[in-house]
Amino acid sequence: MIQVIGYLLVVVTIIAVVSIISILKNNAEIKKRIEEQWGKKSDKKYNRQEINDISGYFRNINLYEKNSFFVDDITWNDLEMNEIFKDMDTTSSTPGAESLYAMLRKPIYDDEALKYRNEIIEYFMKNPEKRKTLQYVLGKLGIKRGISITNYFYNVNHYEHRHSLLNIYRLFRILPIASIAFMIVNLYVGAFSLIICCFINITIHYFFKGRLDYKLRDFAYIINIVKCSNSILKIHVEELGQCIDKLKNASDSVRKIKKFYFSLFNNGTDMAMLMEYMSILFLTDLINYEKMSSVLEQKSDEFKTIYSIIGNIDSCIAIASYRVRIKSYAVPKLHICSSKKNQSIVVKDLVHPLIKGAVPNSLKITESILITGSNASGKSTFLKTLALNIIFAQTICTCTASYFEGYYVKVYTSMALRDDVLGKESYYIVETRSLKRIMDSIDKSIPTVCFVDEILRGTNTVERIAASSQVLKYFTLNNCICIAATHDIELTYILEDYFRNYHFRESIEDNEISFDYKIYPGKSTTQNAIKLLSIFGYGDNIVSGAEEKAASFLKNGLWKKEQIE
Repeated sequence: MIQVIGYLLVVVTIIAVVSIISILKNNAEIKKRIEEQWGKKSDKKYNRQEINDISGYFRNINLYEKNSFFVDDITWNDLEMNEIFKDMDTTSSTPGAESLYAMLRKPIYDDEALKYRNEIIEYFMKNPEKRKTLQYVLGKLGIKRGISITNYFYNVNHYEHRHSLLNIYRLFRILPIASIAFMIVNLYVGAFSLIICCFINITIHYFFKGRLDYKLRDFAYIINIVKCSNSILKIHVEELGQCIDKLKNASDSVRKIKKFYFSLFNNGTDMAMLMEYMSILFLTDLINYEKMSSVLEQKSDEFKTIYSIIGNIDSCIAIASYRVRIKSYAVPKLHICSSKKNQSIVVKDLVHPLIKGAVPNSLKITESILITGSNASGKSTFLKTLALNIIFAQTICTCTASYFEGYYVKVYTSMALRDDVLGKESYYIVETRSLKRIMDSIDKSIPTVCFVDEILRGTNTVERIAASSQVLKYFTLNNCICIAATHDIELTYILEDYFRNYHFRESIEDNEISFDYKIYPGKSTTQNAIKLLSIFGYGDNIVSGAEEKAASFLKNGLWKKEQIE
């Protein structure tokens, strides 16, 4: 008997040593990653489904905080914000990644809140030791993909039968222990009873675990989130201010869940496997599942607070790293107003955050503007760049410019639209719906800035110009600044009293086209679309015929009929 106990002690010791070595190795890798990735682009790879999972937190917030403004799906897709998110996402945890995504979609319209966010970002830039300590704690929490943690806080389900299930699990849990005790009275009956009880508990475990497996994984991660919050509180970062007090109160309120254990913590070590076997025999996972479900129902607000604060800390660290990486950036100056009158947006050396070697542009916008120019000259990119930075100013306090001054606005775009094949809607219908949503959003409480690229391109020229002029006029006559790009030179004349004109240029020399990607005041005076046909190898008869048709229309206002040769 003594030998058996000795062997068991040796096995347990070996398992413990291997587990400790594994933990130390993992911790060392986290510290190495913190040092190597600071100020560098993330090496994370997200597919479409993973981005959809990450957006779950934002969508839960949006449903919970009704009537608050957010960057809608059309604008998000027009501006390729998924790529923007992936470019700056160096977060260390799932709450961090989901909070960064939500941050980009939820502008702040409060001076103090935005100022506080910027102060936290700057603190992490200036205090590397505290930042690294926090990153280490967040890195140990880590990223779990394919989970929807915040659904448990925002979509709370109340189950009346939960208490009954818990009592049943507890009853079956003590039966193996009772069988072992009964072996003292009758060895054979006790042993047989133990076998039967083990078989029943294993059956119960796998029957219910198969249905709850993903929830158990989520719960295991939630326990780690609470542990992470307690570790953050021990770091004593006073500069985080009132959020630390909120975190402490919320963490204290849910501290009992730290006692729950789920065998899904299995990290491949022998110790974890041993704990899993014990969990199966004594129904630990199922009992803790019922207990934790009850806590999540009762303390959903506290979990929201914990998740939000951890996520914001991680997000602000990622933004600080982003600032270090891009080097040139501006902290925006924003003003509060309910009307666009007497307000302006001033940008200097503005560049698109995803374009390497982007040409900077500077502009002061005090009214709606109409931008003309040929294809590929930079119109659409400028619209996206400006829209992105207005969103950046109100979310991450970081603009990709040398100077940015503006005011709090709602941002909408109607740019990269497509036919809705499944919905059987033409491009024109899709675009009219897109423009109408902007119209419906305009109100007196906060100005709107909308960006429109090639308005109503899905219909014929005459109706397009007639309808476009009235839609654009409606925007600018209301509490909205409209920034539109168009090939329809006619609109620059029709809307001359309502829009200021700007243009992008190109030059053609020796049958080579080049662009400087700079914005200039005034209307575009060049028409090089036909010339481009020649450059790209179209026949002389096509080019000369097109030039003749264009010249005739400009002279007479009518298209010349083709004659059979």
